[in-house]
Amino acid sequence: MKKKNPIAAFFTSREGILAIFVIICFGVLCATTNMIGSLYVFLRDLSYLIVGGLALMMVILLGEIDISSGTVLGFIGFCSFTLVQKGVPLVFCVLVGILVGMLNSLIVGFITVRFRVPSMIVGLAMIKLHIGLFSLLPNAGYVSNINPEVTAIGNTKIGSVPVMLFVSVILLVFFCWLMKYTRYGRCVYAIGGSRESAILAGINADRVTLKTFLISGALLGVTATMYWLPKSQVQPSSCVGMEMYFLPIAVVGGINIMGGSGRPIGILVAGILIAMLQRAAYLLGLGTQWMYLSYGLIVLVAVYSMFVNIGKKKKTAGGESNA
Repeated sequence: MKKKNPIAAFFTSREGILAIFVIICFGVLCATTNMIGSLYVFLRDLSYLIVGGLALMMVILLGEIDISSGTVLGFIGFCSFTLVQKGVPLVFCVLVGILVGMLNSLIVGFITVRFRVPSMIVGLAMIKLHIGLFSLLPNAGYVSNINPEVTAIGNTKIGSVPVMLFVSVILLVFFCWLMKYTRYGRCVYAIGGSRESAILAGINADRVTLKTFLISGALLGVTATMYWLPKSQVQPSSCVGMEMYFLPIAVVGGINIMGGSGRPIGILVAGILIAMLQRAAYLLGLGTQWMYLSYGLIVLVAVYSMFVNIGKKKKTAGGESNA
């Protein structure tokens, strides 16, 4: 049997078709707006969107979801950059941010696993908890006048490419390898496909689920660092609703909302699309309402096409079994 060309295989896949669509849209934006002039900002936004998309991808592959992935960025930003203002080395501040993200996700994962509460409900409770905490923090969590030397690190670039984008791509490549070639990755897909079957196959589903939530939390810590580091101030309340950036990236990127299927490479393509929509809304002078409207429509189309594909696969499998 002749082996299919990998490039041809990619561009005939869901991710490849999306990539073609993204390329066309990018070309149209470059021709009609000053997209090239704001390329650095576009790539800087893409950096944190990729990592945030990976964070949500991990839990969605399990058939779970963490909708507190937006508001927790504000709390992480407050914890990390309050320490920065006190003169703590940036490396330790980043580690603290990662640990805060892991703690938040551990709480969501533990309650989900231990008490069998749907993760969406736990995430909703965490959102309300975060919003309540924001108002109780000193200055409502607002951290201003961040040292310009720290901000400069977040804005470091090579040409027009932010250094943070290289970090995002490295993480993306790592998760492509992790999910395809390791036993852990296979366990995640198995649990998302059928938790009962995975348990019967000898997989400790609870342990893998907790580990996955911890990994997701660590990624959210990195996401928060990438988001706040180029800025001169932190305002936690501005992160309310940011999960609506990461959820479309995961779903549009081909991650099955029911769990069990999807590839990390789709996060890159969908991340470019969402970052492009953000830039388009700004360059075309559209309000955020149009941006969120486009997010919602894209997610609806992606979910519809996903379930259509699932229906076709079931019908094909049924036909083969009958034969």
